[in-house]
Amino acid sequence: MELKEIKDQIFYIEDTTNIGLVELGNEFLLIDAGIDKDKGKKIKKILEEKGIKPKYLILTHHHADHTGGARFLKDYFGITAISSKLEKIFIENPILEPIYLSLGSSPNKNFLSKWIRSSEVEIDVEAENLNQDSFKNLKILNLSGHSIGMIGISLENVVFSSDAFFSKEVLEKYIIPYFHDLEQFENSMKSLISMDYEYILPSHGVLYTKSEGDKIIKHNLKHVEEIKDKILDMISVPRTVEEIFKELQITLHDPVVYTLIESSIRAILNYFINRDEANQFVEKEKLLYKRK
Repeated sequence: MELKEIKDQIFYIEDTTNIGLVELGNEFLLIDAGIDKDKGKKIKKILEEKGIKPKYLILTHHHADHTGGARFLKDYFGITAISSKLEKIFIENPILEPIYLSLGSSPNKNFLSKWIRSSEVEIDVEAENLNQDSFKNLKILNLSGHSIGMIGISLENVVFSSDAFFSKEVLEKYIIPYFHDLEQFENSMKSLISMDYEYILPSHGVLYTKSEGDKIIKHNLKHVEEIKDKILDMISVPRTVEEIFKELQITLHDPVVYTLIESSIRAILNYFINRDEANQFVEKEKLLYKRK
């Protein structure tokens, strides 16, 4: 982990999940908190070496790799924690993610590890209610889609985009990126392209310039469009989710990763159903999907 400067008063801690850090007057604001308490301790060490005591922590969304270190940092520094109204529900009740990934059933132990079930942390302020006098020039971006109420941050032409898009390596590895709502996921990426930013930092990956960022975001949009077309073509005849998964030739051995990608396939199918492009029905004890 290493603290890097993007431009004056705007930094990030480079890691598997990048941590944003911005100076607002004489106060510091963190963006996300890493996967667990140990990661939180490493963040604390880096900050203290620079003489930094953060006052605020924005959690972009509830996924564990963004929130797991939040309770430690909040308690240690006395931080004010901030999230969107929708994400607050899940951040304060982290058992909800294992439950929804288990389709409402009581989760098995695979879904109760630190990778899925985060530590509970209380949210003090909803992002929608931020006092702009205290956060001059900082804009909260609605980047929902990857999760139900994910937000990003824009300040001085620098965008912290959380998980609004992914690197080519991630797309090649998993074939289908994880998202909760396909239409919102696409709209969030399009909104980023329309912005006049100088730099953009995703949570997973490297810092991009405007031209580099737009290029990788357009690659994400094209990749998702190709997956949509493949699935729509597949359901020209009735198919189950499992049959679609198999035909996409995604080779996985981890139950959690399998479930995450399966959830994205369901999100695509729900997108088609809501647009009246497909039907969902039960036949011969199978839940099937078919293009209209």
